[in-house]
Amino acid sequence: MAVYQDPAGLYGADPDYEDWASSGAGKNLNLGFAYEGKLYNQYRDIGMIPVGFSPAGADSTAADLELWVPKYNSSTVTQPATGAKLKIEVKLNPNADYGQASLTHSGSSWSLSGKNTPEAMEMRRLLNGMNVVAQINKVWPGKPNLFKYSNSRQVPDEDKKADLEKYKSSYITGDGFARAFSTYYSSKGVNYIQIGGYGLYYLNRDPNGLRHLGATKFLNSGASMRLRIRTKGSASQGTYRFSTALLMDKFPRVSGFDLDNADDEDRIHWDGVDCTNAPSPLSRQRNSPLNPSN
Repeated sequence: MAVYQDPAGLYGADPDYEDWASSGAGKNLNLGFAYEGKLYNQYRDIGMIPVGFSPAGADSTAADLELWVPKYNSSTVTQPATGAKLKIEVKLNPNADYGQASLTHSGSSWSLSGKNTPEAMEMRRLLNGMNVVAQINKVWPGKPNLFKYSNSRQVPDEDKKADLEKYKSSYITGDGFARAFSTYYSSKGVNYIQIGGYGLYYLNRDPNGLRHLGATKFLNSGASMRLRIRTKGSASQGTYRFSTALLMDKFPRVSGFDLDNADDEDRIHWDGVDCTNAPSPLSRQRNSPLNPSN
């Protein structure tokens, strides 16, 4: 673990959890939902969306995207015989939120807090599943003066100054964050992540063998993640707060397979049509004049 300070963190314009929560779904979150919807419509139109699936949106219990995709291996890469449903996490771009929460302190430990909306609860589940609180307690020991009062406007200037001096906005980096992120989603049965502009990656497992088509393993992509712990305030209002966010530290290398790429889409589409267990929206396209195998 390495820690370095974020000098722009205190009054920087970059949104934190409270900015995200107070804006409703938030602009970036809405754009993220739109990207999920774009992929859903794209693959529904060619028969690759499993019956009954719809985009997750703010539903934290559902995958962002589900597709019925052929299963590839070294001997069937030219013509897979069967396929299966897979679940995909979808991110608009590498700058998307990978998990945000407010921070509060019990007197003995920091804890994650925030609204009880499905998306906010899911973000806390992600961060708690990665045991980030233990990392935060190492970097920010002790209880801030803020939590002796009902809100930050009540904090005397001397106590406020002491908090801002002691609890510096910082980044925590380390290989463990990307591994924990990958493990968290794999444990939910989500084995792939599509990042807009970068492509499709597989996480801890690749059950459909998409590496044979060029999909890159997320943990081998060069990507790294960092945890931001932040004191953010308003100089004009005299308020301040604490928050945390999981961010991409180093962007991944572009994957060799991309759901946005027309050639990659055609490949899994027409391979899927000819699979022996293809669902009816795909199998009924076998006699299509557009099918390359005809």
